[in-house]
Amino acid sequence: MRLGLAAVIAVGLVLAAWRLDLFEIRSGTPISSVAAAFDVPPAYPGYRWTRDGRTVSEFELVTSAGPSHCGWESATYLTIGWPPGTVASYASGAHLYIRDPHGVVATSYRDGLVLHATLPPDARPTGHRHGALQIYVSPSDQDRAIYVMGADGAERWPRSDPMTLCR
Repeated sequence: MRLGLAAVIAVGLVLAAWRLDLFEIRSGTPISSVAAAFDVPPAYPGYRWTRDGRTVSEFELVTSAGPSHCGWESATYLTIGWPPGTVASYASGAHLYIRDPHGVVATSYRDGLVLHATLPPDARPTGHRHGALQIYVSPSDQDRAIYVMGADGAERWPRSDPMTLCR
């Protein structure tokens, strides 16, 4: 009986750790997929990203859930200083890309999302990493999309221009 209870508790702890991404077991491991990291996007300020081995601020790169007061928390907002590596003090110095598989923000973001994308030949890494996750830009496509690469492949997230905000 005690062994059964211990197993139930252990499974519960593992599930809670996965859901809450404790110790970044879902998002920050060498085997992390884009879907595992963003199917349930983190609340602001989101994941800790690095570039060239240093942690970057949310003014350089942030990936977090959309605003909950608009019902957009199932979408992921990726805001990146532009060009990549820039610390943007104002929204005008950043680009916004939205991963919205359920179309809660707008159907155009759902329709523009490619969950199994192929990186264009001119795609280059920005240097931003979170575990196995990396951000890529393609000069031929950067005004329309950004690429998020995980251990299982890439996703193409559409750009929001102008930035989609709620009130």
